[in-house]
Amino acid sequence: MMPNDKIIYAWVPGLPHLLRPDLNEGYGKLAQACRDLGSEFKRQGVSRILFYSTQWLSVLGQSVQARPRVSGLHVDENWYDIASLNFDFEIDSALVENLIVNSRQAGFQVRAVDYEGFPIDTGTIVANTLLNSSGLKTAMYSCCVYSDYAETLKIGELAADAAMKLDGKTAIVAVSGLSGRYFTEVIDYKSDGIRDEQDDQWNQKLLKSMNDGLWQNVASMRDEYIRSTKADMGLKALAFLEGAGACRPGGRLITKAYGAIYGTGAAVMVGA
Repeated sequence: MMPNDKIIYAWVPGLPHLLRPDLNEGYGKLAQACRDLGSEFKRQGVSRILFYSTQWLSVLGQSVQARPRVSGLHVDENWYDIASLNFDFEIDSALVENLIVNSRQAGFQVRAVDYEGFPIDTGTIVANTLLNSSGLKTAMYSCCVYSDYAETLKIGELAADAAMKLDGKTAIVAVSGLSGRYFTEVIDYKSDGIRDEQDDQWNQKLLKSMNDGLWQNVASMRDEYIRSTKADMGLKALAFLEGAGACRPGGRLITKAYGAIYGTGAAVMVGA
C-alpha cells in the first residue's frame, strides 16, 4: 500500500497498569506516550479510531462491534485490583458497515456484534481511555485465534480499505504487547522489569528494525522472535498493521516509549 494522508498507524499496550502510574515510573511513561499520541491524533484531525486488540479474541471467525453505543464497567479477569475500567464508546457505523462488507466479500466469516452487555476487552478500554480524550468515534475488529499471520495481514488490508472509503482521517491502532513472558508470582510493582534479559534484547532488536523501517530484517527474525519471547498472539498486531500499510517501503514504526508490564514487553509506536 502506498502512503496516504487518510490513515495514521499506531501500536499501544493494553494492560490496566497504564492507568496506575503511581505504581511504577515505567507505567507512567508508557501512559504519557499514549496520551501524547492522542494529542497528535487531535492535532492531525483524526475523525475516528479503529482498534484491533489481541485481547478481543474470537473463535467463530471474525467479529466487529456494531452496537451504536456501548458503555459500562468492565472487571478484568486478571488485574481486577488495579483499576476500575469504565468505558463509553460511540461506534462509527459507516466504518463498521465497510469492514463487514469488505470482509464478507473477501470470503471471511464475520459477525456484527450488537448485544446489550457484550463484553469489551481490557486492551481496547485501556487504549481508548488514554488515546481518546476527544470522544472520537471508534470501531473494533476482533483477533481470531485461528487466523494465522498471512490471514491477519489480509484482514489489515481490508480494514485500511474500509477506512479509506470514508471522509476524514482514521487512526488504525493495534493494541498488543511484545514479549509475553509474565511473572508467575506476585511482585512489587515498583520492581517490575522485563522478565528475561534475552526477551529484552529481542524486543529492542525488533523495535530498532521497525524504527529504521528495515522490514526485511523484521520478516527474517519474526518467527524466531515469536518462539523465543512467547510473543503476544504471535505478533498478529504486526500482521494487522503490515496489511494496513504501516510496513510499506519507506514506512517506519517509531518507538515513543518502551518498558515492562509484569515481566512482558510493552511499547508505544506511531507510524511515519
